[in-house]
Formats: sequence, structure tokens, C-alpha cells
Amino acid sequence: MNCIWGYTWHGYYFYHSWLFWLILSAGLSAATLFYLFFQKRRQKKCPNCSTPVESAFLQCPECGHGLQTHCPDCYRIVDRLWKTCPYCEKSLHFKI
Repeated sequence: MNCIWGYTWHGYYFYHSWLFWLILSAGLSAATLFYLFFQKRRQKKCPNCSTPVESAFLQCPECGHGLQTHCPDCYRIVDRLWKTCPYCEKSLHFKI
């Protein structure tokens, strides 16, 4: 089956056309921009001052607000907003 440009969609010749490479590069560019846009939106922020922080930070470098602490029972790092430790199932009571 030939398309309007004279190439077959399933054949060898379509991969040598400029239209194929235009569609491919536009799709890859759109996927890259989509990934970069949502990567910035997923960045964690300090609940106190809204400064961008990394997920490994224990406290905010700007205001010093505690982001994570250690579980008093198993000593693993837990988020301060959690009510129970997911590792040892101990109840957590932190002052925020």
C-alpha cells in the first residue's frame, strides 16, 4: 500500500524519507520537554519556607526546619509527618 508521498508505510523506503525523521525528532523533543517539565514539579519543598530540598536532607538548609528524623525503636530515617514507622510499625510522636 503506497501513501501519497510514494513510499510504503511498512517498507524500507519510508525510513529514508524526511517526513519520518521529522515526526521522530518532534516526538522525541516533545517527550524530553514533558519529562523535564514534570521533573521540576516533583521536586520536594520545605513545608516551612518552601525552599527546594533534596529527599535525603534531614533538615532544611535555609530555615533549619526538621524534615526527617530517626525512628526511636529501629533507628531508620523516617519522615516527621508519618504517624507510624513503616519498618518496625512503632507509633511515632514527633513535635512538628
